[in-house]
Amino acid sequence: MDDLTQFNGLVVAVDDNPINLDTLLEALSGERLDLAVATDGTTALGLIEREQPDLVLLDVMLPDIDGFEVCRRLKANPKTTDTQVVFMTALSNRDHRLQGLHAGAVDFISKPFDAEELLARIRPHIAVRRMTRALQEKNLRLEAEVRERAAAEAAREGLLRELMARTEELRDAKERLELELEEKGRSNAEKTALHEQVIAAQRARLLELSTPLIPVTDRILVMPLIGTMDTDRAEQAIEAMLQGASERSAEFVILDITGLKHVDESVASMLLAAANGLRLLGTRTVITGIRSEVARTLVQINASLQGIVTKATLQDGIAVAMQAARHRR
Repeated sequence: MDDLTQFNGLVVAVDDNPINLDTLLEALSGERLDLAVATDGTTALGLIEREQPDLVLLDVMLPDIDGFEVCRRLKANPKTTDTQVVFMTALSNRDHRLQGLHAGAVDFISKPFDAEELLARIRPHIAVRRMTRALQEKNLRLEAEVRERAAAEAAREGLLRELMARTEELRDAKERLELELEEKGRSNAEKTALHEQVIAAQRARLLELSTPLIPVTDRILVMPLIGTMDTDRAEQAIEAMLQGASERSAEFVILDITGLKHVDESVASMLLAAANGLRLLGTRTVITGIRSEVARTLVQINASLQGIVTKATLQDGIAVAMQAARHRR
């Protein structure tokens, strides 16, 4: 028997003849399929819409509305349009069969039933129904993943825009302060002191904004690094990574270095030390965007990347982390 039919599925039988229903129940008893019954068309329409069965075995001759009309109504209803209908009928002429197929049926079973023929006909239809549902569910999951990745990328772009805007604000503030100092004619010593204060404030603010920690999910964090990385900024990044991973009990921290202009040996060593610190917290490190010059630096310091995943792009790193997180569940 096809493995796709080995499940606790549902078949709805619509027939007003108890003998036919008993025959169906006996034939399906070994198929691990539940059988629901309706004895008229009106009841069948409500039952099928509510239960969403894997297959409908539909008699043509019913006491209220005929099976052809029931099938047409099922296909016209968005909630039941995908329902697979197999007609059960003693009518064997060509016109009746064409009428059933035009109404939307996928097959015919002749009365009186032969159990082996019945099973041989319904198994493929049930398998098709299950595969269709599985594909629909997979498509929904893929669409959700695409939306999550798009949201993460949008968040990163928004952060970069904020960083550039704040940098421009700080530059404007510095220029205004210098003009005020010149206009007031303060001494060179006072100008130097104020200038150093502005630079220090700008540097501190840039450090804070240049080491953002962005949550992709509750357990996956991304830190995009751009520009120039010195020791102070590396220390700031390490502190933000360790603190964020600890507070969120993160499973992954993705360190995206695509935008870094240069990474010297001391900074590379500090970032690898941060990865070791994250490992102690139970957090795995993914590094994305490693360019050739960065790779040479890692080789020169004989860096060990054991336990660290490397990927070419941030998107690839997010995909690896999300896939691993799903497997852990």
